[in-house]
Amino acid sequence: MESQGFLLAIAQIAVALAGFSGLVVATRGASPEGWSTRDIWSLAWMFGTSLGTLFLALLPILLFLLRLGPEAVSTVASLLMAAFMVVFATSMALSSRKLSKLGEPPRVRYFSAAATLLLLTCGCLAGFGALGTFGQAAMGVFVLGLTACLLVSALALVVFLTLFARGAKISSC
Repeated sequence: MESQGFLLAIAQIAVALAGFSGLVVATRGASPEGWSTRDIWSLAWMFGTSLGTLFLALLPILLFLLRLGPEAVSTVASLLMAAFMVVFATSMALSSRKLSKLGEPPRVRYFSAAATLLLLTCGCLAGFGALGTFGQAAMGVFVLGLTACLLVSALALVVFLTLFARGAKISSC
């Protein structure tokens, strides 16, 4: 499997993002009771996409080690990616909508919509890749999905850090 090194690098980036997110959570200073439901929702974006990327990046390597052929590896990995991305993005969008109805609007306008749209699009592309629509480019579409998850995780972290900094600035004044 020639892309094994690249997939391992993506998995390492995902672990670093998840670890950094955990460090931010540990040093935030507020007790869990002091967190808003939007803070917890933002953490779900960070950890969900980071850990999803980690497992999805390692999945083709595992399938390859189980002696599945390259086409089966691509199909199974793409199907699982499509399922993860569609289910995760949909559940996060529905939870955001529920929070908004409960009086907690999004802190960063359009983040949820953009992240959801990106993951749903990449999830659908991965599903089409599993069906053979893209032929040899299916693994490229798979990597595009991994990159989208990393992007959403990094943006969620930036949003969380920005809000954390704003909160610290306001409370110190």
